[in-house]
Amino acid sequence: MPEPIQCPDCGQRNPPGSTSCAFCHFPLIEDVPAAPPEATAPADAAPPASVLAPRRPIRPRRPRARSHVALSLWLGVGAFLALLLVLIAVQANLERQNPGVEGSDAEQQKLADEFRNALARDSTDVHARVGLANILFDTANWSEAIVHYRSAVHHDSSLVTAIVDMGVCYYNLSVPDEAERLFMLALARDPHQSFALFNLGIVYERRGEPDQALQYFHRALQSSPPENMKQAVLEAMQRVAKQTGKTAPPLPQ
Repeated sequence: MPEPIQCPDCGQRNPPGSTSCAFCHFPLIEDVPAAPPEATAPADAAPPASVLAPRRPIRPRRPRARSHVALSLWLGVGAFLALLLVLIAVQANLERQNPGVEGSDAEQQKLADEFRNALARDSTDVHARVGLANILFDTANWSEAIVHYRSAVHHDSSLVTAIVDMGVCYYNLSVPDEAERLFMLALARDPHQSFALFNLGIVYERRGEPDQALQYFHRALQSSPPENMKQAVLEAMQRVAKQTGKTAPPLPQ
């Protein structure tokens, strides 16, 4: 009696003579005579469809581990941007602490920063206060200069030159009455302060009081002004004398 045929694919036993497995339909062929040789297919010919079709579904490949190169690159870029933002914030903070002096050159700005740093350490540093005020004066930052001159004079009322310079700032800001008061205050401390005398002459000349102006110009000339100031005093005296036809009285002893 013929033996049952066992399916080589699923192991199911099938009746003798079966041509395919009753369970999985796998073909069961016994003693198939050798097929006559067939013509060789060209090398580029497509294989039969039965060869291409798998019996079982192909499992999908597991995804490869993602490369760490891209992650490292993004982390590096992020760290660089964070550092850049920190540097920008630090620079902005320094600029707020040491704002630029409008109209200053590199040397003036450097000195202004040094004076501001000194004042940050000691707000009563009169030398630094006057130094910063002088830079602001030289760059025509009149309002800011007044703040620092006033603070310096508050700590040391003998700073006659600072009082005069503060008066000039007020005059340039079109506040001549306050300028006159400060020039008078400087003369109360030093009656021969040539800059205070000359500036008072300017105030009276612009006010339309040439007699008073000529008197102060003449006193300024007799108060040993700096050489670079004498010419300006002489020109002012000639200008006012031409208006009045008078000469200034001698300086009181």
